[in-house]
Amino acid sequence: MILEFLDIALVCLAFFMINLIIYLFRSSYIKLFDNRNFSKDFVHRLYFGNIAIIKIKTILRLLGIFSLVIAIAGIKTGVTVEPVERKGVDIIFCIDVSLSMDSQDIKPSRLDKVKFEMSKILDGLDGDRIGVVVFSGSNFLYLPLTLDYDASRLFIRSIDTSMVSSRGTNIPSAIETSIEAFENKDERQKLIFLFSDGEDHSEGSIETISMMIKDKISLHVIGVGSSKGSLVPLKNKENIFVKDSEGKLVLSKINIEFLKKLSSINSGSFLRISKSEPISKNIIDIIKSGEDSLISSFEFSDYDHKFQYPLAIALLFLIVSFIIQSGRKMK
Repeated sequence: MILEFLDIALVCLAFFMINLIIYLFRSSYIKLFDNRNFSKDFVHRLYFGNIAIIKIKTILRLLGIFSLVIAIAGIKTGVTVEPVERKGVDIIFCIDVSLSMDSQDIKPSRLDKVKFEMSKILDGLDGDRIGVVVFSGSNFLYLPLTLDYDASRLFIRSIDTSMVSSRGTNIPSAIETSIEAFENKDERQKLIFLFSDGEDHSEGSIETISMMIKDKISLHVIGVGSSKGSLVPLKNKENIFVKDSEGKLVLSKINIEFLKKLSSINSGSFLRISKSEPISKNIIDIIKSGEDSLISSFEFSDYDHKFQYPLAIALLFLIVSFIIQSGRKMK
């Protein structure tokens, strides 16, 4: 049992006790006018009516006020479970953190631009659970599905290309991890947003991913990078760039053809991050369309309010005390 407004009730209780003390003092004073000190005729002339009824009326009023104090305390007991209708989808942001994502053909860098767009996406969400998978040559679930957008922003802000030690871009494995992050029994629409430049993908990626994607899962691809390409800087080293096994500078370009084929799986969509045009609004529109197609219900638990019972008792006592006719009359 919980008293929601205990502080207010204690103040009211203090006033009630003062009122009770005054009543007891008056009762002691009235006892002077009983049959032991005065004749019955004098008492009858002083109180025309039934003194016992006057006492009953007073007691009923005090009980009513006391019950009202209990009602003010806001009693909550037990747990009530009620169905709540809610729109929402489950979203996994699958983010490429390979070294090529540090390329600066998209300012300030490909990965920084992705993080900026994701922060803008979070501003437009409401009731949608989000999770994050980061990948390169290997991958892991960086943020499980959550409704805590503030915590999600902190996680997204800390993403960088040093999170995964193994190099390369194993997209099928990252998609598999993203699918496993969803709750299979959940009937919500499931969306995967893949952010990548599409480089260094493994052989047979399209076929492998096609077998993974199910009817309730939509894969949307966001291409990051320019067609001209850019050198890949070594992290924390100014004007030093990545070289291949032959000692030549590596020029990183977006693989648009591969990414478009990937987005065509299960009627997905392809978007591209450019230098000027934001894509956050487009992604939010995709998410909202998923919300319109599904309204999921779940159980919401809360304490059950019981204030109405002492309130009803208080009203009963007070109404009865006013209805009863005491016939008190001074002569």
